[in-house]
Amino acid sequence: MKTLFLDCSFGIAGDMFLAASCGLGLDLAPLQNAFSTAGLELTLDAPEVRIGGLAGRQLAIESSSSQPLRHLPDILKIIEALPLSDGVCAKASAAFTRLGEAEAAVHGMPLDHVHFHEVGAVDTLIDVVGAFYAVEQLGVSQVQCSPLPWFRGRVHCAHGILPLPAPAALELMKGKPVFPSDFELEIITPTGALIVDQLADSFVTGPTGVVVASGVGYGTTDLGDKNRGLRALLIEPWV
Repeated sequence: MKTLFLDCSFGIAGDMFLAASCGLGLDLAPLQNAFSTAGLELTLDAPEVRIGGLAGRQLAIESSSSQPLRHLPDILKIIEALPLSDGVCAKASAAFTRLGEAEAAVHGMPLDHVHFHEVGAVDTLIDVVGAFYAVEQLGVSQVQCSPLPWFRGRVHCAHGILPLPAPAALELMKGKPVFPSDFELEIITPTGALIVDQLADSFVTGPTGVVVASGVGYGTTDLGDKNRGLRALLIEPWV
């Protein structure tokens, strides 16, 4: 019985989660092959990096094809074609439906009118599917998450200039514990908020048990000397 503890003190994004999972021992090759089988040719890697004096992993995705805007049925069709377990595919489909509902709610439109814009890009598909794949492959039975840092500022996206947290991220953060921080840029993306929303079984200030592995995942946002990444710990009972 393994517990995955996510220390989100410096934020969370989909690529950070997958990179941190690689630090815990996740192999990305089968995931890359699965997307290739589904018709998305790409390469996945999570090389070691050193940011702010601390080592970690950073997700690298290369795709030769441009990605169109997609509606929810387009996303679900791709997930259905993936040669992964039924559990991973079902949870990924449910997560994208949840994200679509959040987008529809904050923009005041029906679910079937939602264009997934950045969410339709191949990197977000990898992040969401990869999160459930990682939990399965690492043998995780429960996920615990730290309280989430509140941040502010503005972000430019397909809908123009939006306040932070982005409306969809805020919708997904509802019901989760938060605490104030000094960050004035996006440290929790909608995909990161979605992963927390869909995976976290509980919120705790710290793990209990024996630490058997740890990984740090860095994103692409420049946090300067405040960047400590997403820390992920695998915990086993001490009894």
